Amino acid sequence: MRNAVWKISMLCGLSLLAGCSLSPEEKVSREQALQQAVLSFASDVVQGSWSQAYALTDGSLGSADQLKNQLVKSWVQDATLTNGDITSLAWVTDNTAKVKLTWSFQAGSVQSFSNETFVWVWKGNAWKYKGRALR
Repeated sequence: MRNAVWKISMLCGLSLLAGCSLSPEEKVSREQALQQAVLSFASDVVQGSWSQAYALTDGSLGSADQLKNQLVKSWVQDATLTNGDITSLAWVTDNTAKVKLTWSFQAGSVQSFSNETFVWVWKGNAWKYKGRALR
């Protein structure tokens, strides 16, 4: 009897997991939405539009100033941020992704780069910046 109950509960659990998976079309749609959200976020950061960049977060950082402080910690000192490009996207779950960005900086005639990986979450039918990924 215990075996039968265990088998039924496992089948129900598996069907629930299968029901939560995204269809291929939904996955493509979410990936496109993620790319657009990250590009908007990077563009806002490069332009120094911290309030607009903060609007693309999940709110866990508290304010646009806290977002700025978190991001600029690892950047090239005394250089101007000139660009942010998506290097890679990786799914963690259907609702979580890691995105690697390459930031470009200019200091006089010297150009430098910094790579960072960020976590994005699907929240309220949109992708939201969560924070840095642990390396």
